Amino acid sequence: MSKTVLFGVPYAGGSAAAIYGKWARHLGEHIQLIPLELAGHGRRTNENFHDNIAVAVADMLQTIKEIARSNTYAFYGHSMGCVLVYELLKAIGSAGLPAPKTVFLSGRNPPHHVYAGKDIHYLSDEAFLTEIKKVGGTPMEFFELPSLVQMFLPVLRADYRLIERYRYAEPRHVTSANLIFLSSDMDPLVTRPDTEEWRHYTSSQFELHNFSGGHFFINQAYAEICNLITQKCSDTPKVYA
Repeated sequence: MSKTVLFGVPYAGGSAAAIYGKWARHLGEHIQLIPLELAGHGRRTNENFHDNIAVAVADMLQTIKEIARSNTYAFYGHSMGCVLVYELLKAIGSAGLPAPKTVFLSGRNPPHHVYAGKDIHYLSDEAFLTEIKKVGGTPMEFFELPSLVQMFLPVLRADYRLIERYRYAEPRHVTSANLIFLSSDMDPLVTRPDTEEWRHYTSSQFELHNFSGGHFFINQAYAEICNLITQKCSDTPKVYA
């Protein structure tokens, strides 16, 4: 069976390789996973952080454009990753590249909704970390290890600066890709009526799938998510070598 390239787009504070790397063994053999790492994260730790979403998108576009020209591909984006994927879809359209076949999103209301969280990227370290704890998803042991905190604090703050400074602009970009939104029942940052509005961002099929868990449910339910991705990407005609 031919392969689909699945680009994994990270949430704030996360390394794409660390988030999605463990997914590879749960995806079907016809899916090739490529995590899209942001500057300053993971293997790109020595690079300067992106100044804004537009710069981050331009950087990611350089990675995907050759693949997009000759292969069937898909995106998965969570939380901040939803905004990055949306802006990537706009950039892909502007560049005249083929659209992805399927887009998988989770952890964020549609871009036209004002960001529900309060701005925290400019807070003191102590106040910033207090807000990060409220979001959940980070083991409490992390906050008890000063060396780890000092290592990842700049990454978290840089990503929150990206997302908190982002502003949605009309006109809305409507993709031709199938759009599948994965909703969790205890995510404080996402509301069910609002997630339904993601259907207006595609001219193709829209699906809403329900999961259990908090905002970072993808870190616990990834095997089930991978099964869904495998199922939805099972009829792809091209191969990336």
